[in-house]
Amino acid sequence: MTTKIEPVNHENRSKLERLGLSPAEARIYLAVIHRGPLAAPAIANETGIKRTSVYPVICSLTDKGLIEGGTGHGVKFAAIAPDKALRALVMREQEMVSERKRIASELAETLSPLAAEAEAALDDSVQVVRTPQVIADRLHRLQLEAQQQVELVVKAPIMDPRLGNPAQKKAQQRGVRYRCLYERAVLEDPRVKPYLAEWIAAGEEARVYDGELPYKLAVFDSKVVLLTLVRHNGQSSALLVRHALFAKSISTLFDSFWREAEPLIVEGTHKHRRHTKLTGRRPAAAALGGQRKDGATTRA
Repeated sequence: MTTKIEPVNHENRSKLERLGLSPAEARIYLAVIHRGPLAAPAIANETGIKRTSVYPVICSLTDKGLIEGGTGHGVKFAAIAPDKALRALVMREQEMVSERKRIASELAETLSPLAAEAEAALDDSVQVVRTPQVIADRLHRLQLEAQQQVELVVKAPIMDPRLGNPAQKKAQQRGVRYRCLYERAVLEDPRVKPYLAEWIAAGEEARVYDGELPYKLAVFDSKVVLLTLVRHNGQSSALLVRHALFAKSISTLFDSFWREAEPLIVEGTHKHRRHTKLTGRRPAAAALGGQRKDGATTRA
C-alpha cells in the first residue's frame, strides 16, 4: 500500500484548480515541483493516484506546457519553472476565451434566424415571429395558401416600391380577392407615385384611409391573422394567429375602416394620361415590412 505524501498545502492546489487544472493535474504538478523529476510510478506513489490514471494526466500537463519529459520506459518528468509555465498557461486561456467569443458571435448571427424560425409558440394557435426575414417568409407562404380573400392594412413606412410581390400575383391568378387599405401617409410617399397605375391594374381593390391606421396586418380567408407590432427598440415582431373567431373580429375591424375610406383612383391608366391623382400604394407584399432573400417584399 502506497503512502500519499502531501507536497504542498491545499491552498496552492486550490489556486491551480482555479487556473483551470483538474485536481489530479494540480496534485501531479505540485509533486514534481516539490520532489523534482519523477518517473510515472514514483508520481503515482507520491500523489496516491493510480498508475493507470497517471499517464493521461501527465500527457495533459505536457500539452499545457507545465511539465516536460522524454520518451521510453522509466523516463522522468520535471516541472517547467512556474513563473514561465503559469504565465504561458494564462495567456493560452486568454487566447481560447477570445477565440470562443469570436465563434460565439458568429454562431449567434448564424443561428438567430433559425431560432426565430422556430417561432416561440404561445399555444397551438398563437405564434410570435421575431425577425423581418421570417415575417416576410410567413407572409409569402400565407398568400400562396390563401383560397378566397386577403385583407391588408398598409401603414407607413414602406420598403422600396420598385420591388414586386410574386406571391400576390400568383394568388390573384388563382382568383384570390385582395382588399388593401392604405394610410394616406403611404400615398404621400413620392417614391410610390410612378408605380400606382401598374399596381392598380394588377386587380386588387384599394382604398385610402384619411388618418392613421392602428397597425400593419393581413387577414387570410378570415381564418389567419398576421399582425405586426413595433417594439420599443424600433424592431418589428409579428403575431401569427390561427383562430377563426379572432380572425373574423379583425376582419370586422378592417371592414369598419374600409367603409370610412375612399376608393383609390389613379389617373394614368389611359393612353394619353399619365398624371397620378392620388399618391401612394404599393403591392401587397411591401406593406407589412419585411424582405425575403429572393428579393420579394412583404407587408407585415
